[in-house]
Amino acid sequence: MIFKSNKELKQKEFVNEKELQTYFEKNLMDILGLQFIDTEFWIDNHTFRIDSLAYDKDSNSFRIIEYKNIENHSLVDQGFTYLKKMLENKEAFILDYNLKTNSQLGINDIDWSQSRIIFVSPKFSKFQLNSTGFADMPFDLYKVTKYEDDIIEVDKIESNTKVKLKDSGISLADEQVTKEIKVYTEDDHLQNSTEAIKSLYEALRDRILSLGDIDVEVKKVYIAFKGSKNIADIEIFKGFIQVTINMKKGSINDPMGVMSCYITDDDRRIGHHGNGDYYISIKKIDEIDNIIPIIKQSYEINKK
Repeated sequence: MIFKSNKELKQKEFVNEKELQTYFEKNLMDILGLQFIDTEFWIDNHTFRIDSLAYDKDSNSFRIIEYKNIENHSLVDQGFTYLKKMLENKEAFILDYNLKTNSQLGINDIDWSQSRIIFVSPKFSKFQLNSTGFADMPFDLYKVTKYEDDIIEVDKIESNTKVKLKDSGISLADEQVTKEIKVYTEDDHLQNSTEAIKSLYEALRDRILSLGDIDVEVKKVYIAFKGSKNIADIEIFKGFIQVTINMKKGSINDPMGVMSCYITDDDRRIGHHGNGDYYISIKKIDEIDNIIPIIKQSYEINKK
């Protein structure tokens, strides 16, 4: 429910998929932090159309976005078909990106393994949710609710299972897609860590999520905690965790002096993963209290 001036706003229907698509494309960076590239993008000799093409600069990978205003479509078959078409037409995606952004990227500049398809709809059926809820499914589902006064609510539907499609006995996935595209999980990042570091991550994760409406997105080299933009990015090592805070140099209030900066005094930038200029490495749970106030500052800037 959404309230405005103590009044509960009534839900309204999108007129059609095009209205939903237009809203998303105009606000894609604010909603998902993605770079909008193209609309109604045709590939495969003009026989296959993608609703919206976007780019994730964090992972250097493409996002295919499809909009659904009805709930009787199979998302699994469609999703894997779209991803397969992308892998078969990489040159077309690169060409369109370069033309629209005046860039000169090559095929090897893209991390195709982190490609994903995003389904956007006012409503998903139980069948759609169950069939796409595997931990290694390269799909993201976003529920969009429209209210009066042109207020829009966007919620990411998180999977609550660690079961992987490859372990389920269900043979729905295209082999080319599952071979080339990798869906990273928190367990992938934790597999070489000690039990102490695993407990540290779980405690830190819970504290960050308690700050507000935050999504967890697992990338190849780090785990992102996102509002409208990344709030904090976490890299997990065998004996410690490194947290990168998405704030610019000179913008944080750090009275205890616990943070380090990727930018040196002579303005040289140290190469790193994650977003932001500040970082800290922690090894013990009692160190979490030192960085939560800093992460909260980033949350206030980058929240939805």
